[in-house]
Amino acid sequence: MTTKEKKVLFLSNLFIHLDGIVLIPTILELEKKQILSNFTDSNLTTLSIKHNANKGYLNVALRLLCSQGLLKQTITNDEVYYTKTPKSSDFIRINKTYNLLQKLYDTKIDYSVIINNNKSIHQPILINTITDYLKKYSQKQELNTYERHLEGAVLGPILVELGQNGCFERLEEKKKILLEKVHPNYKKLIIDLLICTQIIDTNHIPTGFGFFILKRVTSYGVTVSYLPTYKNIKNLLFGNYKILWNEPGTIEKHVDRSMNVWGSGGAHNTYFKKIDKIIIDLFNLPIKDQPKGFIDIGCGNGKLIEHIFDLIYYKTKRGKVLEEFPLFIVGSDFNYKALDATNETIKKADIWAKTAFGDISNPDSLARRLKKEYKINLEDLLNIRSFLDHNRIFTIPKETIIQKSFSTGAFVAKGEKIDNSTLQQNLKEHFEKWYPYLIKYGLLIVELHTINPTIAADNIGKTAITAYDASHGFSDQYIIEYNLFLETAFKVGLKPDPIHEYTFPSKEIPIVSINRLIKS
Repeated sequence: MTTKEKKVLFLSNLFIHLDGIVLIPTILELEKKQILSNFTDSNLTTLSIKHNANKGYLNVALRLLCSQGLLKQTITNDEVYYTKTPKSSDFIRINKTYNLLQKLYDTKIDYSVIINNNKSIHQPILINTITDYLKKYSQKQELNTYERHLEGAVLGPILVELGQNGCFERLEEKKKILLEKVHPNYKKLIIDLLICTQIIDTNHIPTGFGFFILKRVTSYGVTVSYLPTYKNIKNLLFGNYKILWNEPGTIEKHVDRSMNVWGSGGAHNTYFKKIDKIIIDLFNLPIKDQPKGFIDIGCGNGKLIEHIFDLIYYKTKRGKVLEEFPLFIVGSDFNYKALDATNETIKKADIWAKTAFGDISNPDSLARRLKKEYKINLEDLLNIRSFLDHNRIFTIPKETIIQKSFSTGAFVAKGEKIDNSTLQQNLKEHFEKWYPYLIKYGLLIVELHTINPTIAADNIGKTAITAYDASHGFSDQYIIEYNLFLETAFKVGLKPDPIHEYTFPSKEIPIVSINRLIKS
């Protein structure tokens, strides 16, 4: 096998691992009511009534199965229909395979117990589940897709915990993982698991597959961070879906946010290289054509602000004339703790920048705040945001919905299913709110998109879309297909700058897009 072929195989295993983390709890919960083994072709409304299920989240769950080719989805006039496929006959076998991890998803597991400095060291369900897994799979050389799902669900949270605690640092240099921080009560179990899953060999040295996975361990972070949501699939589908709601200012219940940020930071490096090119090109233009500065909306810890400032300072013409043409920089976020973190970052970096509370759903309020507090016009800045617009607060459209949407997505707001035509109209009105502030210098936007589940099913192991659809669908976020995202932008007078349009992993499967949307 060539190096390129190995990389393709290793990446496929990683994506299938992520699929498993979200599919296992979903299928196990559906099958407790025998929805899948006794599945009958029907529309979503009938299925939700028949099984006393929450229509919105049931739609999310069944669509995930379509992305694996286990069901087929069709949408007619915003009514969703689900029908069986030849692979539907696998449901009983799949459920039997997944059952090994039932208790792992039924129980709140504190994975930090595997680290040495943790006092609470006894997690019998975690120990017993890993032990049972080793008994069943330690001698098995080849895994089918559903067994690979199982491997990912067992391995993923443990890799993330080890990765966050520095166990895979300086991997290339040391040629080994650092197990000093692993608690003695768990060390042998963890080593046996890593050997069983072919991450390390019997000498505890990472295999070729292990090097590939461990260098990309942050790729597991975002999916694993939503384990609190997946452990509440039962409540989302059949019970109190409000259980994961949190009051403003309180700790989020549906996601481990610090883990999510850690995972996002590592996974997004490839995308940010394209952002760099856009920034450099824009701030190399004649001064009269440049924005006065930039605003990072959803600034988080402020690291992107620091990075963009350094980029402009060291690599653009603007950076050479900052005394004559100062750069106005603003970090805006909905979370006051994030603003505090950004202030700390810009203070340490000695950057002139301001922070302002801002809601992605209310640009007018942000514009007034900037004008009043800093004498800065929002429209004079390059607006920047990454993976944020799909997390806007949904509001019922004010305008009459006159166009049918061709989206295949599954969208929910506060437990209620949103028809796709309504969702696309909501996106249009969202863009309309921002349009007045984008007509000068545009919007530099990195965004996540869903794809048709039929395309996803034809490309299993080539994308992480099933995991993305699960985390966003079950947490009321709105990732829409790229072509419909652009179509909606066009309707309000925005278009991609043609020399700065990028899609990943490809134009044919656009799951992540990077654009500078400018006035059309």
